[in-house]
Amino acid sequence: MKEKKIFYGWIVVFGCVCITATVVPMVMSLANVYLLAVTEDMAISRSAFTLVNTITQSMGIIFSPIVAKKLATGDLKKIQTIALVAFVGTYFSFSFATAVWQLYLLAIILGIAYTSSTLIPVSMMITNWFEEKRGLAMSIAMAGIGLGGFVFSPILSYLLTTFGWRASYRIMAILLLIITIPISLFVVKKSPAEMGLQAYGASKKTKQTTIQEEATSVLTINQLIKQPVFLMLVFGIFCNGLLNSGSLGQFPPALEEMHGVVVKSSIISLYSLVGIFGKLILGWIDDRFGTVKSTIFGCGFMTLAFILLLNGHQLVMIYLMAFCFGLGTPIGTVSPPLITARIYGRKHYAEVYGIISSISQIGLTLGSLIIASIYDKTGSYQNGWKLLIILTIITMITWILSMQIPKKNSRVIEVE
Repeated sequence: MKEKKIFYGWIVVFGCVCITATVVPMVMSLANVYLLAVTEDMAISRSAFTLVNTITQSMGIIFSPIVAKKLATGDLKKIQTIALVAFVGTYFSFSFATAVWQLYLLAIILGIAYTSSTLIPVSMMITNWFEEKRGLAMSIAMAGIGLGGFVFSPILSYLLTTFGWRASYRIMAILLLIITIPISLFVVKKSPAEMGLQAYGASKKTKQTTIQEEATSVLTINQLIKQPVFLMLVFGIFCNGLLNSGSLGQFPPALEEMHGVVVKSSIISLYSLVGIFGKLILGWIDDRFGTVKSTIFGCGFMTLAFILLLNGHQLVMIYLMAFCFGLGTPIGTVSPPLITARIYGRKHYAEVYGIISSISQIGLTLGSLIIASIYDKTGSYQNGWKLLIILTIITMITWILSMQIPKKNSRVIEVE
């Protein structure tokens, strides 16, 4: 009997996990782990160092639509590989900075490389490779972010304590180089067409297609962005960027200030570990019950996490927060591409997601800076956590409305 080969799309998912587990945490969850060490050594404020990551994230505002279009029409492998090399080289160069303006300059290059090598190409590949099981595949790929945070948080804390922040940047850069470049060159593929294959589930005799998807397929991108559905979606995406950047960016210094380095490291590892399962659960809920239900799941736990954080001086509340935050954090990475694919399908996915990523980056650029500024002005994170609760609720409501509006004007048809 001929053995059934594993669908290569799952190999692509594995490659995407390797990239999201290494590069993404360096910009998202672990960027500010360096904060206290760098600010003390260079005698700069927390806001000044936070601005470094703000600049990195802001590059996505300008370049996300451009990158998405280039990746959709060009050589994804070549673009991603060059971007990864640039990311590693720039990350290594952070170790030589002697003034804050040098960090800002490097952050510009890092941001462009990050935008071109991580979430946009990953979400594009998953969307191309999977018609069915897209929620599961996307959640597995994005689970790499939590896996990387879980693995690298204690490693980075050890490196900082033992060797200092300059050596830590260098060591982490070398690790990124060893892991990501072979994956980009030899494992990931842009689409199944490159291997003479079809997307997972595309060969089935019947498909479910909505009139909304058919209608959007004949519209231009300029027409799409004027629709109420799109405007509602991007407003939620903006709020989502704010709350994710504000939480992930300021959790490390807040936790260290409240409970010390050891607890900080364990909490980051805990919510990163739970986040792996959170992404898988959200992806399963999305495939099984729909994107509205998965949105309620993620936003609900995120809201609860910030409520618990208001009593963060109690150690038990911090650990409960970490658990809830881990289940809620997938709304930052898994939900946006799934919602985009559900509403617009594959034809306009690259263009729409490029714009959405740009809007998201505006939120990611401002979120951590806003929370840090609230701390600098009040000496406390309490008002910052309250703001994040409000933003999470707004995100949930706008996303649900963006999906319900087309649903009311759609019907399911069978295509033989």
